[in-house]
Amino acid sequence: MQWGHIKTLFILSFLVLNIYLLVQFVERQQNSAEMGVLESSNENVSYEELFEQENITISAELSQDLSETNYINVSEKKFTDEEVGQLNNIDGLDATLIDDNFILAQFERPLSLPANLTKDNISDLVAPYLLYPEQYTYWVWDEESNIFMFFQQKDNKPIYFNQNALLLFYVNDNDEITHYTQTMLGDAEQQGNTEEIISPIKAIGSLYDRGSLTQDENVSDVSLGYLSRIESQVFAPTWKVTINEDEIYFVNAIEGLVYSEEESVFIQKAIINNLDIIRLLPEENDMKAPAVVVLNQKLDSEENRSELE
Repeated sequence: MQWGHIKTLFILSFLVLNIYLLVQFVERQQNSAEMGVLESSNENVSYEELFEQENITISAELSQDLSETNYINVSEKKFTDEEVGQLNNIDGLDATLIDDNFILAQFERPLSLPANLTKDNISDLVAPYLLYPEQYTYWVWDEESNIFMFFQQKDNKPIYFNQNALLLFYVNDNDEITHYTQTMLGDAEQQGNTEEIISPIKAIGSLYDRGSLTQDENVSDVSLGYLSRIESQVFAPTWKVTINEDEIYFVNAIEGLVYSEEESVFIQKAIINNLDIIRLLPEENDMKAPAVVVLNQKLDSEENRSELE
């Protein structure tokens, strides 16, 4: 008698399970059909029309006259003793070269920051103390680590987030610059065939397609630069798309691939990388110990931020 009850329960359980699976299958088929209809209905709708329907606004300048471009191949620049000598001839500045491609500079008296700093003020303030200041563009003042970050440019376009094309200024708690580190890339060569570049509106559309750009948002800036995803010497032309003034995405301007970059993570990696390089200096070098202390403090700030986030 008990076995008969158990057998009946098993049969009922399997029946319920089969009904549930059938319902799930039917729902998925219906959803797929609905998505197919939606995609089909959107095939003939332009991104401009979709953005209007979603109340997505574009305040960025999109009339950039670009139709074709190339990947570029750029090698590291090797600084010369003469170039470092130019820095050491600047009053109040000491500089040393590490591994031919990394400059560490220290202000004999920390350089005070003026009140009401602007982007242009920062660039003008540091330019007299640099090699090739015109080849760098200001990116951000990271307030957590108290670091000014500049990216090198090629063809007047920034090279985004690359350790070999980077300028960092280290600011203390008294709003004074104590040190800076500099890396640089050399001459650029075109890589491969000339490719058609996707338009800014298509770059924005790719963000919409993947759900990174949504209803009622604003595209506040679109500009072209270069990005390498693997710290290689080959850089892809890349659209930088800013949403709502502060959310930044990068869209490969040839392949349409979308990337985001964690600024704090990059800065932390840069500090660790620079610390490893500075530790290569001999112990008798007077610049080594103060620089290691400063960068360790910055690293602690970044690690504390990571823990809070």
